Amino acid sequence: MAHYIELMEQELGYPPSQQQARQISRNIPVDIHVFGPDGNWSTGLRQLDRSQLLEQEFDRKKRPGLNRLSKRFNVRRFDDQLVLQTREGEYEVYFQIYDRRGIGRGGPFGLILILSIFAILLLIYYATRALFKPIQDIEEGVKRIGDGDLGHRISKRRNDQLGDLTDSVNAMADDISNMLEAKRQMLLGISHELRSPLTRSRVNLELLPDSSAKTEVKKDIDAMEELITELLESERLNSRHAKLQIDYIDILDLVSELLSTEFESHPIESDLQSVQVEVDVLRIKLLVRNLLQNAIKYSSDSSQPPIIRLNESGDGFSIEVEDHGEGIEQEHIRHLTEPFYRADPSRQRKTGGYGLGLYLCRQIIGAHNGQIGLTPDRSQGTEVWFRLPLAP
Repeated sequence: MAHYIELMEQELGYPPSQQQARQISRNIPVDIHVFGPDGNWSTGLRQLDRSQLLEQEFDRKKRPGLNRLSKRFNVRRFDDQLVLQTREGEYEVYFQIYDRRGIGRGGPFGLILILSIFAILLLIYYATRALFKPIQDIEEGVKRIGDGDLGHRISKRRNDQLGDLTDSVNAMADDISNMLEAKRQMLLGISHELRSPLTRSRVNLELLPDSSAKTEVKKDIDAMEELITELLESERLNSRHAKLQIDYIDILDLVSELLSTEFESHPIESDLQSVQVEVDVLRIKLLVRNLLQNAIKYSSDSSQPPIIRLNESGDGFSIEVEDHGEGIEQEHIRHLTEPFYRADPSRQRKTGGYGLGLYLCRQIIGAHNGQIGLTPDRSQGTEVWFRLPLAP
């Protein structure tokens, strides 16, 4: 009984809520009276007379079963009612329980009814949770599969229609995984087979006399080889079992070597520092090369050169490459690391891109458990950054 009254007291809140008190009184045979600094109110037809109540005494000999209540509440006998009084801050609260339903004079039926209702509600709550748990599992599983975790499978908890739905979702995930794997193998095979005719074309091209047409054909062959290389590398890294050749290096040496060998003829500002890291050197070099090439392309119409920064912070380091081009619309940002996505097809044709560069960068960063992002400025260009953990 004391525990149940405490629950009602908690439901009232602080300061006591009239709306919650009326709800309690509608459900069980109790009137609630509150005396406080902002006024007095009651859920009953008339306000409790506190002066009259204080004159009454509670007979413990006749009511030994309520002794436990008196340890938590001030208990008084008042006509055919049992009144429990408690104080919370500046508010004095009275619970007036009527005997006509078998509570005040010790009748067990009202209390049994209340406890039974409480137990039934608990049973309904846990039964409902058990009923909807498979639905929550399916919802979470579908979300994970939709986010790209094709290896995730939903646990089957029941052998009813929800169990059948679980099997169907798992079968769908298997089909999608097999389809993508077949696509990947086909793409790898086609890309590999294209290398042979391209190599023969390059050899035959060298036998031709120099001309503008030869130069243009050579550019096309170089672009096709670059595309095949990016396709092969991105698909290799797309596998969760992709192996990295990890070496312990100073990332400053890697970036400085790139700037001095492959980008010597391009004006690039740099803000670099020495940072010791464990990375796959060839793939990180490919990543930085792609970012610098993009920055040079999109800064070609600007008088300001692109900028590369190398920073160490906390337990990681970051490389930022900033161009001074037109910038990118916000709606395209989240799609730029998708394969073959073109925010501006006309600009891509001008620069010769295929929409694979940033996708390959994302794959390389993902294989290193790092992060990559873009910070666009429509008026000043775009900054592409990636962050990787430091060497232990």
